[in-house]
Amino acid sequence: MPVLRLDGTRGEVAVAIYQRGTEGRLNDILTVLGTTKASLWPFWEATGTLVTCIGPGDLTPAETGGAAEALEDDFAPVALPCKLHSYHLHPTGDHHLAGSDNASYSFTGDAPFSAGAWIRPTTVVSNTVIAKYDAAGTAREWRLWIGPAGLLTFELYDESADATEIGASTAALTAGQWQHVTVTYDGTAATPEVWLYVDAAVVSDGTTTETGAYVGLEDTATPLTIGCSGTTAAPAGEFHGRIALPYLCGAELTAGQVRTLHAYTAPMVGIC
Repeated sequence: MPVLRLDGTRGEVAVAIYQRGTEGRLNDILTVLGTTKASLWPFWEATGTLVTCIGPGDLTPAETGGAAEALEDDFAPVALPCKLHSYHLHPTGDHHLAGSDNASYSFTGDAPFSAGAWIRPTTVVSNTVIAKYDAAGTAREWRLWIGPAGLLTFELYDESADATEIGASTAALTAGQWQHVTVTYDGTAATPEVWLYVDAAVVSDGTTTETGAYVGLEDTATPLTIGCSGTTAAPAGEFHGRIALPYLCGAELTAGQVRTLHAYTAPMVGIC
C-alpha cells in the first residue's frame, strides 16, 4: 500500500509509520513542534465536555451562548485509524471548541510561531480553524482561517494601532476533502514572512498585505478558540466541517518540518 514518505512523496510502504503506535507518533509530533509554547490537541475523547491538551490548555466543546455541550451530542466524533478522533463543527448551534486566555497562546514582541490542523471543510467560505481573535471585543491577536474567497488566510493584528498584516494562499481550498493546513510566521514585525502550506506544499509567496501602521502583536484577554474566532459567548466565523489534530507552537517551522508533520499525521487520519 503506498503512503507518503517523510519527504512528502508517495512510494513503498513506510513501515515505520505503521509500526509506530499512536502515543509514540504523538511524541514524534511534539518533537517537531519543540518545547516553546507547544500545544497539541489529539482529540482522544469521544464523550463528555472536556477536550484535553498536551500542553497548557484544555478545551470545552461549546454551543450557542457558550454553554458546554457533550461531544457525543453535537460534535459527532469519528474515530480515525489511529484511534484518535475528528470532530464535526457547524455554524448552526455555534458549535466550537472554547479555550482560555493563556500566555502560551500570545506572541508579543512578534515572536515566531506556527499553527495548523487537519481539516475537512464542508464549505470553504469564512471558516476559522484556530484563533486568538475577538473583533467584537477589540481584542484581536491572530487567526488562521479560510477567507471569503476560499483562500487559506493568516492574520496578525495590532490592536492598539488598529493595523493588520494578512497573508493568503494563491488558490482556494477544496470543500469535502481532508487537507493538512499550516501557517508559519518568522516573528519579524517590520517585514513579516508568513508561509502557508496545504498538504505540506507551499501555497503562498511568504509576503503579507499591511493595512494601517502595524507595529506588533499584543497580549489581550481573548481566549484561544478552535472552529471560530471571538469569545465562546459570541463566536464568529464558525467553521463548518471536521477538524483533527490541531496544534500550535512558538517556533517558525521549516518547510522540512511541515513535510515531516504531514507525513507523520497523514496515516493517522487515513490519508495514505
